[in-house]
Amino acid sequence: MKKNTPLNLGKRLASYGALTMAIAGISDATGQITYTDVDPDETLTGTRFLLDLNGDAITDFEISNDGVFSGVTPGTTARIYTSNDVLGMNAGGNYNYPFALDEGEVLDSGASTWITNSNYQTLNWQGCAYTNSQWCDGQVDKYAGLRLNVGGEQFYGWVRMDIPADASSITIKDYAVNTVAGEGILAGEQELVGFEDIAFNNFEHFINNDVLTLKASTALENVVIYNISGQVVLNKALSSLTETVDLSAQASGVYIAKVTIDGAEKSFKISK
Repeated sequence: MKKNTPLNLGKRLASYGALTMAIAGISDATGQITYTDVDPDETLTGTRFLLDLNGDAITDFEISNDGVFSGVTPGTTARIYTSNDVLGMNAGGNYNYPFALDEGEVLDSGASTWITNSNYQTLNWQGCAYTNSQWCDGQVDKYAGLRLNVGGEQFYGWVRMDIPADASSITIKDYAVNTVAGEGILAGEQELVGFEDIAFNNFEHFINNDVLTLKASTALENVVIYNISGQVVLNKALSSLTETVDLSAQASGVYIAKVTIDGAEKSFKISK
C-alpha cells in the first residue's frame, strides 16, 4: 500500500533536532513522504527484491540473498546492490556494511557515513563470516538508511527488514522516501509529523461555570476568542501549563477559540 502524506515543512522542524538548522533555510518548501507497505511481507530465500524507492519504475536498490557470486550458497548471504548510497561503514577496500538502525534515527546529509559500492554492500555474509556487519546477530524490525541520487539531487529514505543470524532469509516489511530533494527523514517515518502535532500533544480544554480551562504539556502562550461573525471578543496572553479564561462577560452562543503554544496555533469551537 502506498500513501503520500504532504505537510508544510515549516511545521515539522521540531521533530528533527540537529536537522532543524540544516533545513530552516527552506521552511517554505512542501515536504512529502511516499510510504509503501509491503503487504504481505516479502521473504527472500535465495532470491532478490527489486526496490523502486521513488516509484519511477527504475530499480534503485536490489536486496538479495541469492548465490550470484561463485562460492556463495544461495540463502546464506544478505547484500544490497546499488549505485546509490547506503548509510553504513567501510572496513577497507570494497568491504562496506550498512548500519542496522533503530526507529527514529535521522537520515539526512548530516548522517555519517553514506557510502556507495559498484558491486554490493554486505548485510550478512554467510552467517556472519565477516563480523563487521550490524545485521549479523539476527535482527528484527531494523532499518537500512537509503539515499537516492537523481539528476544531481539526493533523496533520503529507509527500508525495514528482518534478517536471521544465518542469513537464510530476508523479510522486507516496508519502505519510504522523502520526495523533497535534500530533506531528511526519520527511520520508520511514514508521514510528516507537524510542529502543531507536537506542541498540542496532551492538550485539553473544557468549560465549567463560564470558565474556559486550557491545559497542555508545554506552556500556553495566547488565546483569542472569536464570535460567529469573526470578531475578536477576547485576547489574552498566557504563560503556564494550565490557564483559565473568564467568559462570563460573553453572551451565550458558539465561539471559536484559537490557542497558541510554542508558536503553533490550534482552533476549536466552544459553546457558552
